[in-house]
Amino acid sequence: MSQKSIDLFIDAIRKGGAERVCVNYANYLVDNGYKVRIVLFRVYEDSYIDLLDDRIDVIYLHCHNASSMIKKIKATNFTFASTVMTFNHQISIALWFYRHFKGGVNFKLIARNVNYLSRDLHTPKNSIKKLATILLTKIIYRRIDCYIAQCNDMKDDMVNYLSVPESKITVIYNPVSTSIYKKDDVEKDIDVLFVGRISKQKGLEYLVPVIDNIISKNRAKVCIIGKGVLEEQLDKELSNLEKKHNIEILRVRSTDDVNGYYNRSKSTILTSLYEGYPNVLAESLTAGTPVVSFDCQSGPNEIIRDGVNGYLIPCFNTKLFVEKLKLILDGEKLPDIRDFNSKYSFNLLEELINRE
Repeated sequence: MSQKSIDLFIDAIRKGGAERVCVNYANYLVDNGYKVRIVLFRVYEDSYIDLLDDRIDVIYLHCHNASSMIKKIKATNFTFASTVMTFNHQISIALWFYRHFKGGVNFKLIARNVNYLSRDLHTPKNSIKKLATILLTKIIYRRIDCYIAQCNDMKDDMVNYLSVPESKITVIYNPVSTSIYKKDDVEKDIDVLFVGRISKQKGLEYLVPVIDNIISKNRAKVCIIGKGVLEEQLDKELSNLEKKHNIEILRVRSTDDVNGYYNRSKSTILTSLYEGYPNVLAESLTAGTPVVSFDCQSGPNEIIRDGVNGYLIPCFNTKLFVEKLKLILDGEKLPDIRDFNSKYSFNLLEELINRE
């Protein structure tokens, strides 16, 4: 019996949610007898590459986008595995075109939907390239063989916005990395933790007022972890808060020891405008730390049981957000903070890969 093979296509293994899931999938599959390759556009210094099992082959195409990826594939006569999974809708569309028009190429194409596309595709950026991407996504994306949606909200969005047949979609919650776990006897010296890419999607316009108010009410010790295009703007606003309250806000760029920060924190917050599936909430709960999040699209309401493992706040009520966060910091004990069943997610993944 020949070894099962799979190629995971992603633009890079930078430190982010989709990239972490790609690594988790790859490590699980190679542990369970698959021949696994990760195909990347380019190299980044700040990446998760060192977390990959040594048995996984990493292929760098040295390209910049899905179009140049196809040129590289043609030029090198790339031989695909029997199953290909993509972590980017542009890559999915490009590989569908390549398979459709290139004779003799056959593989099962699984598109892991990365974000809430009805929101993500319509971020303010009206270029010809952006409009072409929206058009191609609406016409071609629904023709992929099968899909992974990270939560039920995302599945509904794919059906309603892109007319993807519901029968093609499997909902698989993101597995939590084995590097995230609860530590015993760790001092909770951080009151409020935020972990995420510093971008508009993460709701910085609400994050800053929440921090301002919780420091005013509780003299809270705050830690912000992450990098991104808006970090200079955020750092300036945080600096203003430090001067206003005569307090230091811990600012961490690297996520190498994110588990340590989850364990040191009394709460983790999410202020996003929208999500795909917020890994940070599942990771925080796995480390035993309660969460407070806006009830944004999509994912938080499938992770948070309001008043049980954290609080789900109507968008974008910062006053109520701070009130619920204050309850946790004042010592309220939530009844059932537990980790996530990653084994179930991996079982669903294998079922999908092996489905005829």
